[in-house]
Amino acid sequence: MSQKVDFHCHSTASDGVLSPAQLLERAICAGVDCLALTDHDTVAGTRWLVEKGVPESIQLISGCELSTVWGTREIHIVALGFELDNPDVQDFLTSQGRARWQRCERIADKVSRRLQDYTEEQCLEGALEQARLAQRSTDESFTLPDSEIQVGRPHFASWMVQEGITADRNTAFDKYLSAKRIGNAKQFWPHMADAVQAVLSWGAVPVLAHPGRYRMTGMKLQEVIRAFSAAGGQAMEVLGCQQPRGERETMARYCEKFDLHASMGSDFHGPWNDYVELGRLGPLPETCRSVTELLERD
Repeated sequence: MSQKVDFHCHSTASDGVLSPAQLLERAICAGVDCLALTDHDTVAGTRWLVEKGVPESIQLISGCELSTVWGTREIHIVALGFELDNPDVQDFLTSQGRARWQRCERIADKVSRRLQDYTEEQCLEGALEQARLAQRSTDESFTLPDSEIQVGRPHFASWMVQEGITADRNTAFDKYLSAKRIGNAKQFWPHMADAVQAVLSWGAVPVLAHPGRYRMTGMKLQEVIRAFSAAGGQAMEVLGCQQPRGERETMARYCEKFDLHASMGSDFHGPWNDYVELGRLGPLPETCRSVTELLERD
């Protein structure tokens, strides 16, 4: 498997701004040889690319970023290398879709309580329309029915900007959509250990996503990694974009300590930042075992 890989990115199938086809073309132009499209709680984009046909110049690995909880924290798990037609995968993602919609209803309720001129239904429909618009405005050949659209906080933020409620998306998050503002919306997600076991049952590789972004102390983060490993987790992301100095070396040490393989992903959502780009990840520290070893198993 090629050394230039990216195992974490998003399209308009969830909260990215490029269609699956545009994302794939951008990855090819960036010299990426092996890509996993890991939209939140859906494989609609990957399935569409496979049905359309993937160019021989790039290898596409099935992937998905799953929302889970550990204690009171929301933790994301990336699943890599499963069969798209596995009914257990679809059952799990259907459950995730229901949980995501319940979460959206809670967010809409919280937001509407603070916006006297808008009902919960208006807030929810506004976010849904932003998700629809993100697909239609980028690639009309890739549009999903409402039942498959993954609506998230970024779509609520875009709706607020459109309505003139806030000047920009960052303000929308700070004022209305932060975890502090919307409360325990993560209550709908499965426990991290249950999600790890589900991924393993698919014959896939469970990866702890962006561990450096959880705003935890080193001790608390190691508790999460220990619990992830004990549940059967096999890898964690070591390489990302715009990492603070020393982070990849710290994550490499945690990989070694907890006997995990190292994964790598840009978490690319859109072309907003020159420093966050598909495949722009650098080399793994020498002490790491690449997750590609697990993906290459028979």
